[in-house]
Amino acid sequence: MAFGDIIGQERALKIIQGMLRRGRLPSALLFSGDDGIGKKLTAVNLAKTVNCAGQPDFDCCDTCPSCRKINAETHPDVKVVLPEKDELRVDAIRAIEESLSFKSFEGGQKVVIMDDADFMNVYAANAFLKTLEEPPADSLIILVSSNPDGLPDTIRSRCTNIRFNPLPAEKCSNMLAGRINPENEALVLSLAMGRPGPALSRNFAGDRDWFMKLLHSMLRGETKETWADRTEMKAWLDMADILLRDIAVFRITKRGSDLVLGEAGGSCGMEGNGPDPVLKSVMDAYEGLSGVKAFVDFNLNKSITWNYVSGIIRSIS
Repeated sequence: MAFGDIIGQERALKIIQGMLRRGRLPSALLFSGDDGIGKKLTAVNLAKTVNCAGQPDFDCCDTCPSCRKINAETHPDVKVVLPEKDELRVDAIRAIEESLSFKSFEGGQKVVIMDDADFMNVYAANAFLKTLEEPPADSLIILVSSNPDGLPDTIRSRCTNIRFNPLPAEKCSNMLAGRINPENEALVLSLAMGRPGPALSRNFAGDRDWFMKLLHSMLRGETKETWADRTEMKAWLDMADILLRDIAVFRITKRGSDLVLGEAGGSCGMEGNGPDPVLKSVMDAYEGLSGVKAFVDFNLNKSITWNYVSGIIRSIS
């Protein structure tokens, strides 16, 4: 796969290839945007391009020995770093520093791709800052993040940010054609919201049922069942954003056909006619839930967070 095979990210690719043409590729890049829209894939293809023996029109050939090694994750000059147990720790940063300190084994460019970079803990972030301030020669660091606000300002300011956007509905539908269950196609495309990755990897019908189950527990004031872990908390809060969107849309249009979750929000503020305080409460709820999401990575207490979020949800019912 090469840049030309990446769908729906023409703007980001134009920026990257423009930097390559001008010979002005920064030593540190931040690829930011939603999960499952091609950020990591683009990072890998950039690593192939800067090390490619062919480099046709500032793209990778995908067939030379260097490209094949990067595809197989065996290239000695290209390292992909992933969080362990939802955390990037200082030992991972030390390994990056060590890797970049050596000369290129194959005479190309040393590349480090840090996926989910916002999972760095404070010690790792402080250690990584030195690497960004004094990047080794012939090195390229690519941070990939769906939550760039989770990175310290000192790190973001030292990276050139390239924003990736969800795919347009038609491109997402064409990309997923024949790869998802036709019975749930409309639901999957709605909940994917332009993100092919989650559409292929998640069971959106099951996610919706799970979300509704916890939603109704909240509305009933129950506390016996909460999220199992931080990952579930994040997933539920993401679905809650869609719920708030549905409530607001229904209050304005009165069209059930416009709802992403269908009847999921029927018991939470969709009754009534015309503009009213519910719309303001939806916006207030969105701000409240956004505040919770900003601190999810700080190991929030599940029970306290459940009660707090329940209060927000019940305020719009």
